[in-house]
Amino acid sequence: MLKPAMSLAFLRRGPALLVTCILVVEAVLFYLVPTTEHVPNPPPLSSFRADLGPWKQYSEIDLDPETQSFLKADDTVNRNYAGSEGWLSLFVAFFKSQRGGVTPHSPKICLPGNGWTPEGSRTITVSIPGDPKPIPMNRYLVRHGEERIVVLYWYATAHHTVADEYLSKLYLMHEGLRYRRSDEAVYRVMAPVLADGQDRAEARAIEFIRSFYPPLKQQMWSE
Repeated sequence: MLKPAMSLAFLRRGPALLVTCILVVEAVLFYLVPTTEHVPNPPPLSSFRADLGPWKQYSEIDLDPETQSFLKADDTVNRNYAGSEGWLSLFVAFFKSQRGGVTPHSPKICLPGNGWTPEGSRTITVSIPGDPKPIPMNRYLVRHGEERIVVLYWYATAHHTVADEYLSKLYLMHEGLRYRRSDEAVYRVMAPVLADGQDRAEARAIEFIRSFYPPLKQQMWSE
């Protein structure tokens, strides 16, 4: 448990202070406009198809009650897919409304909490079939003992896709004011680093994303 002084010191840091201000402004503007929030109801993520071209689902992992309580997501999917060059992990958490203060958690927080040590991070852009421009993603390298994994993750709403969690809050404000909605999803793909190196692991992850993201995006945001 953080001491009060430590908690206040954290809130004075630039990124935390910025997000706090954004959330306060968003909440004030959202509640001042007397209209009903649009809360989507897409098909459950569990109904997403198991076969994605060369990638075949071989396991689906249920989140334990403690993790579900921490995430507070309205829907999740947590699967492993296998292809000719090994396996990949897909995790998606969907929040139908953030009006109650529930927001997506950054994998940069969750992974170290589960024993993974970060070794580096940067932002990349990935071209997706059907999207007019490449989408930004966080590229994160982590280690657990001798195992190393490349992690790609990003945030999406019905109208925006971003890598930066602080920028996602700005876009969410726009979504709330213009479209009266606050639904958002965080996508995470994990690819193990094999003998062919981390660049190839990243390439496998990108190939997988290009296979699953267009149909999953259609399922989640088609309305």
